[in-house]
Amino acid sequence: MLHVHKNGKGLAGVYTKEIAETKIATVHELSTQHGFPLKCDMEME
Repeated sequence: MLHVHKNGKGLAGVYTKEIAETKIATVHELSTQHGFPLKCDMEME
């Protein structure tokens, strides 16, 4: 968390495209439901 706080982003994992898309959607849904300003994004390696 401190790395993300200081640098603005951090690596959460390496997944196939389909799994990454599902995880991103889940993060956005849960963070919105609970009022957290969490953002998740996908980048190619």
